[in-house]
Amino acid sequence: MEYFLSQLVNGLAIGSVYALIAVGYSIIYGILQLMNFAHGDVYMVGTFIALSLIVATQSVFVTVVLASLAGAMIGASIERVAYRPLRAAHRAAPMISAVGAALILRNSAQLMWGTKTYHFPSLLPSRFIHLGDVGVSTLSVSIFVIALVLMTVVGITVQKTKIGMAVRCVSQSIPTALLMGIPVSKIITVVYAIGASLGVAAGILFATYYNSVFIGMGFLGTMKAFTAGLLGGLGNIYGACLGGILLGVIEAMSSGFISSAYRDAISFGVLIVVLILKPSGLLGTQISEKV
Repeated sequence: MEYFLSQLVNGLAIGSVYALIAVGYSIIYGILQLMNFAHGDVYMVGTFIALSLIVATQSVFVTVVLASLAGAMIGASIERVAYRPLRAAHRAAPMISAVGAALILRNSAQLMWGTKTYHFPSLLPSRFIHLGDVGVSTLSVSIFVIALVLMTVVGITVQKTKIGMAVRCVSQSIPTALLMGIPVSKIITVVYAIGASLGVAAGILFATYYNSVFIGMGFLGTMKAFTAGLLGGLGNIYGACLGGILLGVIEAMSSGFISSAYRDAISFGVLIVVLILKPSGLLGTQISEKV
């Protein structure tokens, strides 16, 4: 039982990081129905920037703020250069453009930092505390709490603020939002910036948890965000939260009680079962398209 609870805490920690990446992914899908394949690579580049900043400044606060701002600028730039000119094109065009943006980011990062895995310093206190017979890592608890706070802030922003109302209007219908005088392009840019900064925050938490940062974490992040989004319901930020946390718990339990070699196979097996039973995901709603 103690081992089960320990694995559960680890699963909640890494699952909350997946959820944070997936929220950034889903918020963009929700507004444009576009698979943003560059999202994982923005998360990777932002984490490398954070590594450079922590080495240069030795300040956690400066590192997190500047890396998140850099992620927001990268996300907004990609939207402006790679997606906006193709907004009226066939849906396949921006998807290919997204893949191209991801490759450019990945190759640029490879030129700057190489292909080796770097040690990432722990930005959060890490020690074990004992709750009865269960040892709990303060690092896991801190990561879970930070991710939960960030996701709550995003949820409140979307539901309770003026800009959140504009985002929901644009996600319902871009032509109607334009008729209502909403600056659609600016709102979409803001959504990309928010999604990218969330991705960078998730990358910093991921690197802190595993004490490493590497080029391949961009592809890994894309796959985890996509899986979590499908599991919870693409385009639904609450579904993304649920899907990410479930994915993390499934992986932790699979690694702890079966084998880490089968972790991904079990996760995708669960995803397939969920999609067979509910194709729109756990919290997704079936949307009918007009023809």
